[in-house]
Amino acid sequence: MTLERISFKKGREHKPRLSKPRIPGRHAETYWSDEENKVLREYYPQYGAAWCTSKLPGRSKAAVYGQARKLGLHCDGYKAAKYRTKEEYQALDAKIAELWPTLEVPAGSVSGVKEIAKQLGEPHWLITQRCRRLGLTRPRKKEPAWSAAEEELMKHVPLHDPDRCSDIFKAHGFNRTATAIVVKSKRLGLKRRYRETFSATSAGKIIGLDAKTVAGYCIKGLIKASRHATKRLPQQGGDPHSIERADLRRFVIENLEMIDFRRVDKFALVDLLIEMPPSAAG
Repeated sequence: MTLERISFKKGREHKPRLSKPRIPGRHAETYWSDEENKVLREYYPQYGAAWCTSKLPGRSKAAVYGQARKLGLHCDGYKAAKYRTKEEYQALDAKIAELWPTLEVPAGSVSGVKEIAKQLGEPHWLITQRCRRLGLTRPRKKEPAWSAAEEELMKHVPLHDPDRCSDIFKAHGFNRTATAIVVKSKRLGLKRRYRETFSATSAGKIIGLDAKTVAGYCIKGLIKASRHATKRLPQQGGDPHSIERADLRRFVIENLEMIDFRRVDKFALVDLLIEMPPSAAG
């Protein structure tokens, strides 16, 4: 018996790393240096964020605001937030409840909240918050009821690709958006993962092998597999393998000595093997 040489080289082209290598003593771009903090402490209270942004290249206005808040800096004339008392909120709620029935706006429109905010001289977000607490809502236009044909079609469309599902629905005469299809799939309890084929991970769980081992067999050609098109980069391992049930079944039958039956998913493995045609079983 002779030993065979094993190569641990990955069967794909080497690509540069995605993240930048760490250099000792150099900080990330988000790190605020002492010089930058000094500019904020000296000029932010008097000149504000816009002026400091012009003096700090690479820093946005939002970043300047955030760092100034961490340092406890405020512009001249800054006023602390005013907190209303419970009685003041009750008085505001009473005014909102009084004005709400008098509004003449279309159902589902948010212009009613804007109109109340304008009349009371309050910010829009505050009136929205109080209306939510008071339960003051207007019925929105509901989508058409789903027919039995649409629900049946939901079981046969590729739910992992909502845009494609929407096109299929339109081809069958049903006008449903991708968002509506996703929401309906959740209500029906339909899984949206791609399950027409096996990935290296799912195949490995069935036959009791590691996902990397299965991927290696796919690269060597021991397991016939294609690639499921995704946006993954080569540095992330590339597109995942897509293994047909018949190809995985053939690998199991022809390579029983490579299967670790102590680790297999026995129910899934039996389900895979019973689909074998009678001619192959004989």
